Amino acid sequence: MSLTSPKFIAPFMVLALAAVTIVSCSQQHSPTAPSSFTVSTAVQPAVTEYWVTLFDETDPTVPPPPPPPGSGPVPWPPGPPPMAVPGMPVPTPPSTHPRVTIKIDPEPVRHSGQPTGTSSCRDLRHTWFYDQHIHGETGVVVTFTERENFFDGRFVNKNNETIRLGGNGTAVLHTRWCSAFPRPHYTQTRFKGRDEYGEPVVISGPWVRLLTPG
Repeated sequence: MSLTSPKFIAPFMVLALAAVTIVSCSQQHSPTAPSSFTVSTAVQPAVTEYWVTLFDETDPTVPPPPPPPGSGPVPWPPGPPPMAVPGMPVPTPPSTHPRVTIKIDPEPVRHSGQPTGTSSCRDLRHTWFYDQHIHGETGVVVTFTERENFFDGRFVNKNNETIRLGGNGTAVLHTRWCSAFPRPHYTQTRFKGRDEYGEPVVISGPWVRLLTPG
């Protein structure tokens, strides 16, 4: 089940921070959780924010052995992704596109532990927060209509919110993950859409390291 709600905010008002919560999963078919974004361009009449909430089905009663404090995924960069279920999307190495760049802030991502304030993460106390800065490198408008999320090389979920990136504009996707397990993880987002001429724009974002507590 998912809950989606748009909100339009007039310019020059203080914008509420749009948090994205995506819950980590141990299986490819398990759902995960929310995300939101803000869009800014040279001339932007309003900002639209979205909240999408999903839940994690991972069993937190069987924890793995504790990893070293402050450690990241090993090996790094990650090796080949796990075997995918037929028909499931699979991650690809980070890619580039002449119209769009994506930067992660910060990277690697320190363990937070701060509650997300969502019911889906209520019992998942390990959290990580970062921003994905999506920037238009030309004056051509790019509209993303699909976003695929991967956790530890496995497909987690697909979001269909529309992100309209104006010419030379920037969208910031505030992202947070929660998990029952304090082990190191890595994540990735693949964006799919088209430019204003109808040409496809597909870009796999950078790998993001989620560190253990410590």
